[in-house]
Amino acid sequence: MGNPLVVPNLPTHKLPRETFGSRVKRFLARMNLGSQSADTRLRWKLYDTIQATMASLSPTVTLVAEKRAPAKKRKLSVPVVVVRHPYHLRHVFEMMPNIPDTLAAERRFLELLMTRALKRYGEQMALIKGSAFSFEHEAREYFFAGFRLEKQIKKVNNPDERFAALQAIHTNYFHGRNYYYFALLRREKLAPDNKLFMLYARAVYFMARIDWNGELLDKPNPRMLPSRDDMLFFVERDKSVVTRYRTDQDFQRQVKSVLEAFPAS
Repeated sequence: MGNPLVVPNLPTHKLPRETFGSRVKRFLARMNLGSQSADTRLRWKLYDTIQATMASLSPTVTLVAEKRAPAKKRKLSVPVVVVRHPYHLRHVFEMMPNIPDTLAAERRFLELLMTRALKRYGEQMALIKGSAFSFEHEAREYFFAGFRLEKQIKKVNNPDERFAALQAIHTNYFHGRNYYYFALLRREKLAPDNKLFMLYARAVYFMARIDWNGELLDKPNPRMLPSRDDMLFFVERDKSVVTRYRTDQDFQRQVKSVLEAFPAS
């Protein structure tokens, strides 16, 4: 899995600070005193997520990677983990699209933190490979591999072979959608005609058609689809989509049609 991912330039100067009043309310909440809104509880979880993530990526590493110094002595609701691949911070990546605008400062800091981590990971991979590393390239390879298998699935009648093929498609699309996300957060300069957003939308739509028992449904399970707001999270960060959207009316209609295929929040 490689060496632990350490980010030497953690953006501590932009860290959102928890207020004294918030700490008092937390203390009372642990004693089951008072009531807190869902927004307040989410804010506390975000503070813990930020502290745990910074501890997981901190340069303060002992000889044994698993014994990194925690961010603070107090117990966090989010675990401190040893990061060897961005997937080890999957809980953070999955949280970010669902952070409301009322907690925009915390969301911006987490996004900045993840950007630093992904840039560092890309630097390490470039050293290992001896050539430039691109999440965009990796995402494209996974998407096309899944798409090639998807086109062949109608020809597969043997149940075991069909199950294995669907599993392979799901695996390729899983990696493709994550690497596309990483490319956006790393702020890679995507090729103007990369089509990754359309491939991403196709991938998540198809994945929602794979039932829990491995069967392929005629229509996607709505509960397995990302929301329209989740899809907008990606559109807004994909500069290649935003740039083309402003000037190409046909592309505008395509994007709108894609977004309308996903459930409103």
